Amino acid sequence: MPVDSALFALADPLESGKPWPRPVCATCRSGHVGFEEPSPYESFESLSSQSHPAFEPQWVEGTFSVRGMCENQLCQQIVHGSGDFRVDESSESNDEQMFYQGVYYSNYFSLQTLHPAMDLLTLPEAAPEEVRDGVRLASRVFFTDHGLAATALRGTVERFLTSAGVPSKDSKGNFQSLAHRIKEWGKADPDRRRIVPLLTAIRWLGNEGTHEDSKLEPGEVITGIQVLDGAFYQIFVSPEIDIKAQAIAAARARGAGLSKGASG
Repeated sequence: MPVDSALFALADPLESGKPWPRPVCATCRSGHVGFEEPSPYESFESLSSQSHPAFEPQWVEGTFSVRGMCENQLCQQIVHGSGDFRVDESSESNDEQMFYQGVYYSNYFSLQTLHPAMDLLTLPEAAPEEVRDGVRLASRVFFTDHGLAATALRGTVERFLTSAGVPSKDSKGNFQSLAHRIKEWGKADPDRRRIVPLLTAIRWLGNEGTHEDSKLEPGEVITGIQVLDGAFYQIFVSPEIDIKAQAIAAARARGAGLSKGASG
């Protein structure tokens, strides 16, 4: 269940003239999406400011659009992106068109939307569809609103617990808190104790994201995605690996019994 680091790199401002990260295509899951150079559109206020006697390049801002395409020749999914751009001092550019009073400048692009959305993490085949729906929702809003993305991750944990047979309501029809549901799920199997703190961390992150004054940074949401990925790996993948390991051990034991000369 790899977490796509290229997708997370898109959450940071991207400087003009530098290649964009190439996330895994959400359609074919085998190709990577390559992006063209973004097209900036300066705002009216920004254009008007250039006649001001105290004008500075950092006043320039606006929106942008960008087009990407899956590099897999059997897919070629088109991806559309958009967001905000601003101008600031360049990190290493020497573009003469962006040279002003002895300083080189660059456009910096902050992505707000991608359509179709890229998957924040790849779930194993054993994951139920409702859990996939939760991850898809978080993926759609990740660039737009980090708090909302964190809330969607929390909702993914809720969806998982429902699919695992831990009801959202008690016998009287009252809603049960997520903290209680996680605790109940963990109590059912001692092996789940190490996973409970991971699900609890996502609950905390989602609670923070729901606050009206939430100021979650992309890195905090990315950490939450990695934690959820670790939890789902232990829930869906580790048991299958254990079963396969036990089958190999059992087959080996049977073979050793038939072959007395076998050595370890």
